[in-house]
Amino acid sequence: MKRWVAVVIAALVLVPLVASVGVAQAPKIGLILATGGLGDRSFNDQSFKGADDAAAVIAAQYGVTVEDVLDYVEPADIAEYEGFQLQFADSGEYAIIVCIGFDQAAPLEIVAPQYPDQKFVIVDMVVIGDNVASVVTNDWEEAFLCGVVAGMMTETNVVGFEGGMEIPLIIGFMNGYTQGAQWANPDVDVLVRYVGEWANPTLGAELAREMYNAGADIIYGAAGKSHLGVFAAAEENDGWYALGTDVDQAATAPEHADVIIASGLKRVDLAVESEIMKMVNGTWAAGIFSYGILTDFGFGTGIAVGNLDVNQYITKSESEVEVPCEVILKLIEAANGIADGTIVIEP
Repeated sequence: MKRWVAVVIAALVLVPLVASVGVAQAPKIGLILATGGLGDRSFNDQSFKGADDAAAVIAAQYGVTVEDVLDYVEPADIAEYEGFQLQFADSGEYAIIVCIGFDQAAPLEIVAPQYPDQKFVIVDMVVIGDNVASVVTNDWEEAFLCGVVAGMMTETNVVGFEGGMEIPLIIGFMNGYTQGAQWANPDVDVLVRYVGEWANPTLGAELAREMYNAGADIIYGAAGKSHLGVFAAAEENDGWYALGTDVDQAATAPEHADVIIASGLKRVDLAVESEIMKMVNGTWAAGIFSYGILTDFGFGTGIAVGNLDVNQYITKSESEVEVPCEVILKLIEAANGIADGTIVIEP
């Protein structure tokens, strides 16, 4: 098990210190990342950032180190999830256990009922339980906005999508991207490939080359560490470009800022941070919490593109690719349409 930084933002209410009792013990967080681990410069890294940012505040409040607050693990295979969930819960050390990724749902449905007093969070899937908070995101919204960019900026009228696995979650990305591209450009065709795993950038590059050689000039990756291969492949030809996902990947992968036009945004860091903050402040509750443009929260998805912050959904990117003003105007129209319900995305 590895230890790292973590825990909460905002005003935290500390337990009063009593001389006879001594210093109150800082609440601890257990973080179980998705397979693929850290270094994907996207979903896992963003999830870790949320726990890390939160943990830094807790550490400062209690006068301890971040390592004292946050423990995290990087499972190499989905078969390890249940064991880590059990290990964290059985220790009794953690005020909250955060499980990252849709495929942690099945083991959590087994583990959570065994520890009714343990607070769990799962990201990207729903698990019903009195001690589980399920965080989901309208991923298709960020994908739609990326599709708008691809549809408007393609010069071949062929674009591509590379997903990690052909599962409902990633199919939602693909559908949103396709609908966005065709909303902006009815003449565009969308090629689709699935890597079948989350941490194989070599295969990701190979599949990207297939699509580029078949006529695609822009490919959107939603495959974790695997779609880092899309960026590498795009570097091989002056006419090939890419779109990142979940974070501004022109910033997290700056060596590819010359080919990453834009990136979809999924603020899973804020969602993770928020759940930890609620635990600390005593407002945490089980249930389903949806983030995105068209949700009660009204935020959580968007796009990093261009060199100016436009609104909460369209923010500047570290990309070195010039994006025409008409693309930004179309993105504003798209974001407004999603927000007011005039654009309906079918995930």
